[in-house]
Amino acid sequence: MSRGDDRARGAAWARGPAAPRLAHIRDRWLSAATTALQDDPGVDGAALVGSLGAGRADDWSDVDLLLVVKDEHLDDYAVPHRLPSGPGRRAFEIDARHNGPIGTRAVSAQYVVDGLPLWVDWYVHPVSLATWPPDSAVIFDRHGITGSLSEHRGDHEPATPKTPDEHEAMRLALIPIAAKQLARDSPDAPRTIEFLGGSAGWPDHLAALRQLLTQFDPMAHRESLAAAHAYLDLLETLL
Repeated sequence: MSRGDDRARGAAWARGPAAPRLAHIRDRWLSAATTALQDDPGVDGAALVGSLGAGRADDWSDVDLLLVVKDEHLDDYAVPHRLPSGPGRRAFEIDARHNGPIGTRAVSAQYVVDGLPLWVDWYVHPVSLATWPPDSAVIFDRHGITGSLSEHRGDHEPATPKTPDEHEAMRLALIPIAAKQLARDSPDAPRTIEFLGGSAGWPDHLAALRQLLTQFDPMAHRESLAAAHAYLDLLETLL
């Protein structure tokens, strides 16, 4: 499933209610992560993409980071432990290379910071294909990258097989994504709830998400499950 995040919404994208706690957590994480990237000599450049890169993020926006590394180190950076964790703990990660063009890598991860979840999409590109998208905010560039990402658009990398445990962990990590869509009153929310195994026909979509959380083993997914509950509690106070 593609998360259908802020990136392709254009003028139809709606902002959610003010949630300064979420924005503070994201900014703290991003500050620490970008400092770690700048201190890593193996990273030739980094940029924010998605809504943060385009300058239209709200408090609910997740993080999309594009990294540029030397070609021979592409797969070295396509594993979560090689990427900075910021001030939080990584509760979930998955190979998401199917979200990027051929010859690139991607990792999706959920970090838990101060008890709340933060979703981060990492896009790792080799220098030989490196470009900065027009709607990006370059953090640093040690290589002098030029050109448009559209030059390399086309077929995506094939998806890697996922284990049942990975599918289960991903379903749980996506519940806060559905909650974010509710906060923004997005028409995607019921579709995401249905994809996650809930009933899109429930009149109370927040209750549907809470019902979904009861399906997960609290011992197997303790940190991510607690963070999802906290996220739904925060959403309820703001609706």
